[in-house]
Amino acid sequence: MVRKIILLLFVLFFSIKSQAQPPAGYYDDAQGLTGSELKTALFHIISSHTAISYSDIWTAFETTDKRPDGTVWDIYSSCTYNFGDDQCGTYSQECDCYNREHSFPKSWFNDESPMYTDLFHIYPSDGYVNNRRGNYAYGEVSNPTYTSSNGCKIGTNSFGDYNGTVFEPADEYKGDLARTYFYMVTCYEDKVASWETNNSNGDAMLDGTTYPCFEPWALQLLLKWHHEDPVSQKEIDRNNAIYQIQGNRNPFIDHPEYVCLIWEDTCNVTLSMLQNTRQPKINNFYNSRTDKLNYEVKSEEVIKDIKIYVFSLEGRQIIYEDTHPKTKTVKNKIYLNSSQAIYIVRYVINDKKVITKKITTL
Repeated sequence: MVRKIILLLFVLFFSIKSQAQPPAGYYDDAQGLTGSELKTALFHIISSHTAISYSDIWTAFETTDKRPDGTVWDIYSSCTYNFGDDQCGTYSQECDCYNREHSFPKSWFNDESPMYTDLFHIYPSDGYVNNRRGNYAYGEVSNPTYTSSNGCKIGTNSFGDYNGTVFEPADEYKGDLARTYFYMVTCYEDKVASWETNNSNGDAMLDGTTYPCFEPWALQLLLKWHHEDPVSQKEIDRNNAIYQIQGNRNPFIDHPEYVCLIWEDTCNVTLSMLQNTRQPKINNFYNSRTDKLNYEVKSEEVIKDIKIYVFSLEGRQIIYEDTHPKTKTVKNKIYLNSSQAIYIVRYVINDKKVITKKITTL
């Protein structure tokens, strides 16, 4: 039990300060569970939802995937599209039109419903780039044979032990798509084991089981993306919008910590892999006389931005502080107004390095 609590505290804070708001009690049946039991509990929570028609997806995009300026939020290019007017149609090059991308390719599940119209994995995307992607597995590419305007790549996979052709999405959407894949194998837990043999590219990522669902290299890749690209406001807004249409939610957006609670062993390996010699060093302690958290951050690179979150043991955010020191060493103090014995402090440095510490006020 202690180990589970420590893991929860360690992974709880990879999410950003603004969180989606599921209905009260929505995840009650998942409380206290880990591993395959947690995944199955989430399956029972989210699997029953309203399936829309394929043509209705065009209209749904106007709610789920609209940029602040009112244009289409295309994940595969930097093109600007207007809803309705720029729907595909025919295309011969990037920026001709946008269409409906099954990020989890429909050939992997034999075009069957309700997966075929599940908005959680269908995104508006440039028609030409979408066609180039085809049904390739996601991966990482060192020497691309094609690169889209926003940095999507096609080429031989350079991550893990799979060496087939893959599609690498832009960095800003990698976490989104990882959490999409975690949703798909959870929402369709009763079907996913049969998908492995439908398509060779699907076979590259899926292992033919209900748990862990993914081949080791693919699971590690998705966990890496999940940690490197935390939940964004775009995802939160999209989750809420799809909930209004389908009546279910992506639990890995609402609770990013569920990912490592389910795939714990591989998550620990991935976290270790992400550590490197350039990781900042942090010392923090509580001064009972002043009721302040004292911290010192030392980094080999200039700290342009440091965000500090203080959480209660239950995960409630107590304090948020954002500073821009532009130095390699930062010393500061934060008044706690402490009322609890244990706090969790998350340091986010230059928006890419995340370190979690615990302090006690006893």
